[in-house]
Amino acid sequence: MGLRTILYGYRKEHLLFYIIPEEADIVRRIFREYISGKTMKSIADTLTGERTVYYKDKTTWTKNAVCRIIENEHYTGDMEYPEIITREEYMTANAMKSYKGGKREPDIPEIALLKRKMICAECGHRYTRRKHYYGTLERWECLNHCKSTFYLDDEELFGKLTKLLNLIIDNPNGLQYEQSCAEPYEPTLELIRQDREIDRMTEQKTPQFQPIKATIFNAASNRYDCCRLDPSKAVTDKLIEYVKTLEKSDSPDFELITRIVKTIIVHNDGTISIRFLNDRIVDEQEANKNAGNNDNSESCN
Repeated sequence: MGLRTILYGYRKEHLLFYIIPEEADIVRRIFREYISGKTMKSIADTLTGERTVYYKDKTTWTKNAVCRIIENEHYTGDMEYPEIITREEYMTANAMKSYKGGKREPDIPEIALLKRKMICAECGHRYTRRKHYYGTLERWECLNHCKSTFYLDDEELFGKLTKLLNLIIDNPNGLQYEQSCAEPYEPTLELIRQDREIDRMTEQKTPQFQPIKATIFNAASNRYDCCRLDPSKAVTDKLIEYVKTLEKSDSPDFELITRIVKTIIVHNDGTISIRFLNDRIVDEQEANKNAGNNDNSESCN
C-alpha cells in the first residue's frame, strides 16, 4: 500500500490539478460535519465504518487525516488548485479548531473562583463557562450537560450574585436560621455494647486496670464520633459580625465570595441560590420578596 502524495480530492495531469468529484464530496462533507459540531475523531470513525477510500486500498481514516484536510487552505482555490469549499467554510472550521484545540487564554481569577464555587442544582456537578468559538459570547452551563431553559451569561450571573450579596449586607441577621432539632448526640449499638462491657468489667471482684482503661479510651473515641457538630452554630455569629462591616456594591465582590460563600447553586430555570459558610441558603425568590417589601415601605412613607 503506497502513500498518498497528491492532496485528497484532486488528481494531477500534465502538471495541472483537477477535482475528483467523489473525493470532493467527502471534503465538503468533512467541513460541513465539523462545522455542525462533530469531532475529527467521530468523522474519521464514520468514514472508516463506511469503508470510504482514502487512497488506493486504504479505507482507514484517522483524526490526523481529517485534521490535515480541515487545515489545508488549497481547498478554497488558488493558482494551482480549483475550489472545493468556500473561504468562509475554511475560516469557520479553523476558528472552531483553534478554540477546541485549547488555545484559549487562561481564566482570570474571578472566573476561576466562580467555576470552583458553582454547582448544578439538578445533578450536583460543577458549572463551567464556555464561549462561542469566535470568542464573542459566553455561557455558563453544567458540566454534566443538564438542560437549562435560561441562557446564563456573565452579565446575568454577575447581576444575580450582586443582588443576593447586597441582600445579606442589607440584613446580616438574615444569615441566622432555625437550627436542626435533631439530638446532637446519638450513641451507636457498638458504643452501647462498650458501655455495658465497662460496667461488667468494673463490677468484677478483681478488676483488671489495663483492659478497663483500654476499653474506656476506645469508648470515649467512639462517643466523640457520635457527636454531630452543627457548623452553623460555630460560625454564624462571626459571619454576621463580619457582614455588618460591609457596604453594598454595584458589582460582585469576589473577595467577599471567597470569604463567606460555600457554593453557588444554579437551577435549570436560570435562578441561583447562595449557600453561605454556615449552610444558610439564600435564593432569588427571597431577594425579590425583600425587595418588594422595601418598595412597599418606601411608598407608605
